Amino acid sequence: MRYCVQPATAEDVALLAVAMDSTDEDAKAPDPDTAEPSEQLLHAFVSSSHVWAARDRTNQPCALWGVGPATPDNEVGRFWLLTSDETGTEAGDMVALSIMILPEMLAHYRRLESIIDARNERAMELVKLIGFTIEPARIHEITGRLCHRVWVDSDETALPPAEPPRARTLN
Repeated sequence: MRYCVQPATAEDVALLAVAMDSTDEDAKAPDPDTAEPSEQLLHAFVSSSHVWAARDRTNQPCALWGVGPATPDNEVGRFWLLTSDETGTEAGDMVALSIMILPEMLAHYRRLESIIDARNERAMELVKLIGFTIEPARIHEITGRLCHRVWVDSDETALPPAEPPRARTLN
């Protein structure tokens, strides 16, 4: 499939949030203190310094990548990625698209890190394929879930140089 990657808009986030709410209708968390996935997405969007969207041939967003400061010195960026199951995005496409975005993230932050739930096998495989180091699973202090810390450093990763921000297409 063909995708176009550009800086994300609030509309891209809203469309994926609506899609998340409709697909998670039966999986609502009974805990009132737990934020809905769409609320988590909106929080991630507003707390990120940079967000990119992949749009399909019909101009619908099918994936978002974001990064925001994780440390006060802005050396470490908190990386996140969301894909839409409805679009049928293939793992190979997501790897290729992510490899296009990663150098841009590393142009803004020396190191990228994230915490991934150990049960999320799809996310674990994706970050492994795009070059992240995966630490052994441990209990995450904030959520109490078993999670992996994943990271990649700009100076330890052989990545192509970041292209200037513009629309890019993957065939």
